Amino acid sequence: MKHLILPDNDERRLIFYLSMEEFAAREMDGEAFFLWQVSPTVIFGRNQFMEAEVNVPFCREHGIKMFRRKSGGGCVYSDWGNIMVSYIVKGEDVTATFNTFLQRLASALRDIGVDATVSGRNDIQIGGRKVSGNAFYKVPGKSIVHGTLLFASDFERMQQAITPSAVKLQSKGVASVRQHVTNLSEHTDMPIEEFKRYLIDRFCDSERMLTTAEIARIEEIEQTYLDESFFNGSNPAYTVTKSEKIAGVGEVAVGLEMRSDIIHHISLSGDYFMLSDPMPALNSLLRGKRIDEAAEALKGIDMGRHIANLTTTQLTEIILKS
Repeated sequence: MKHLILPDNDERRLIFYLSMEEFAAREMDGEAFFLWQVSPTVIFGRNQFMEAEVNVPFCREHGIKMFRRKSGGGCVYSDWGNIMVSYIVKGEDVTATFNTFLQRLASALRDIGVDATVSGRNDIQIGGRKVSGNAFYKVPGKSIVHGTLLFASDFERMQQAITPSAVKLQSKGVASVRQHVTNLSEHTDMPIEEFKRYLIDRFCDSERMLTTAEIARIEEIEQTYLDESFFNGSNPAYTVTKSEKIAGVGEVAVGLEMRSDIIHHISLSGDYFMLSDPMPALNSLLRGKRIDEAAEALKGIDMGRHIANLTTTQLTEIILKS
């Protein structure tokens, strides 16, 4: 696996590095790994409602950047004390790739004396508190995993910038973001730069410097994250919203636009991992139906093919809940 290197130390936006992942996956041969850090930024998942996850007024007031990413999963606050990890490998079995990456990362932490364990769908924890959260998506022929490693992050600022739902915190048995996370610096004396070098050596056997032309191409991809329709999402206003935290899936929120007790539009949001877009099929099956007809209508879709580990029965139960 090659360690990708930039030819300069210029400060870049978070979406540059997400674009660098895409470039490595779509336009480079082989497998790649790199670490990066950014100024305070909030990044929310492809399927999330920004207003439900981000304290937008606070972020604007304090110059905290906000971006949507193309992978699923939850909302993340990143700053200079948070190491972001990008891991790009061949193959489209993202579940297997994801699990392999999590185990390798946890093993690397244990080998420096940190009691790290893989927890839930996408977390690595130390003593029941999250130190790493991760997400994935796929492109033809490649899988991309990216995640966080909290090293010396500002948790007070994190808690002010992001606003996780009550159901998410309740499912973890904690009352606040601060109770839920820990920094690696609390568990190792290794300096951050030495730790980054350790991880690179652990995952990589060679390195590759990006060219000026390749950086220009990455900057072209970066523009797709700035597209207004992508940033805002395509979710209409809803008259009915229902949500559920499902083990192995994540939080799933259903938005239903109703007209005279008839479903006019459905949309999903949450921190789940989407394998393919279910919305065209869901809207085709449910548009024009009453809520009590949803169970019969949804027999025509296998939700597990679209959202990792979600069953059609589970989605139906959310729609039918009062």
